Amino acid sequence: MTHPKRIFTRALGFALCLGASAAFAAAPFSASATRGQTVYEKACAACHGETGNGKGQGAGPLHPKPRDFTTGIYKFRTTALGDLPTDSDLLRTVTNGLPHTQMPSFKNTLTEQERVDVVAYIKKFSADFEEAEGEPEVIAIPEPPASSPAYVAEGKDVFMTLDCWTCHGPKGEGNGNAAKGLKDGWGNPIRPMNLTNKQYKGGSDAKNIYRTIHTGLNGTPMSAFGGAFGFGGDKELNTQALATAYSKAEISALQAYMASQPTAAAVSAMDADEKEALTQRRKWALVHYVRSLQKQSLVNWLFVEDTEVTK
Repeated sequence: MTHPKRIFTRALGFALCLGASAAFAAAPFSASATRGQTVYEKACAACHGETGNGKGQGAGPLHPKPRDFTTGIYKFRTTALGDLPTDSDLLRTVTNGLPHTQMPSFKNTLTEQERVDVVAYIKKFSADFEEAEGEPEVIAIPEPPASSPAYVAEGKDVFMTLDCWTCHGPKGEGNGNAAKGLKDGWGNPIRPMNLTNKQYKGGSDAKNIYRTIHTGLNGTPMSAFGGAFGFGGDKELNTQALATAYSKAEISALQAYMASQPTAAAVSAMDADEKEALTQRRKWALVHYVRSLQKQSLVNWLFVEDTEVTK
């Protein structure tokens, strides 16, 4: 017997996609900024502005503010912190939208050709794209290992060790001691991500979380942590600060974890493969811990999960 949720969500997905089959067709032509301008004026200018400065007529009450394309600064990328995004990065945002913002998914309202074209036009707002030499280097994202209680437990230790809790909070609710007063690169107030949400702006699956941790978010206080996972077990912990957020038992568990890890000297002496294995294990442990914080909501269960809007 088909689960009632499946019947409901399939029906909802069909209703959302009805009449929009053209949106899933592959783009038959190469990208055209000229065509993209028409798409932009129709679908994007109201918020992002005719000049791409993020100050369209509808931008005033929006929070967070629409992206200012003239700066060439983009949060969601597969490239290094400070680098430009790839065309695929921009297309992914246009296609999927950004949960918890007013940036919608255009997967069902614009054809793939229109989305490819509007990406080409958006790039015209910043000279950085024309001045860039070659394609930016894209980080490699391995296949994630299966989660396990051991991975999640180690991930919590990594979360504490790298001070993720100071912004995201000890339970990942975005209420850490350093969360107040944060601003983005445009001077707008910004809050750390509430990791207990089921959907993240940059994607809440394992690979997208890995990407965000590794590359950071341009224009925000979220730095790139790709190179932070080679710490030694003798790394000094700020137990006084930890005590303001965690119990004695949790701090003791962290200290036991650190005592079990190779020292900084031992990590430095590892060959490239050993060091890569260590850092990758810690990265995926943090990813699995972050995912363990996500809470399912009734609204998400009924109206979002497993429907076409998430595919």
